[in-house]
Amino acid sequence: MNCDAFLQWMKTHTDRGMPENQEVIDHLESCPACRQLFALDACLEAGIQQAFTPHHLPAGLAETIDVCVDRYAGIHQKPESSGNDPLLSTETEQSDLRKTPPGKKGL
Repeated sequence: MNCDAFLQWMKTHTDRGMPENQEVIDHLESCPACRQLFALDACLEAGIQQAFTPHHLPAGLAETIDVCVDRYAGIHQKPESSGNDPLLSTETEQSDLRKTPPGKKGL
């Protein structure tokens, strides 16, 4: 098997496990470039499979993201700080930034 035949095999190969075709195995053992391509293809396939695997979000994450997006878009007013909102503890008022940028003393 040559590299062109291996590339054709890669295009038509649907089982992404280790090849069972002895010609393909022999070519992979003798050709570093095709072996690297095969490894890269396997890595990409694994990444694609993981990307389409459902994942469970931590409780409240989607709601927290929605609140942040809404605040940034100006849809909701910033709630009064109760000291319990982790988003508020890291926020800086935009009006404060306009008056005195961080690291600068007021004029």
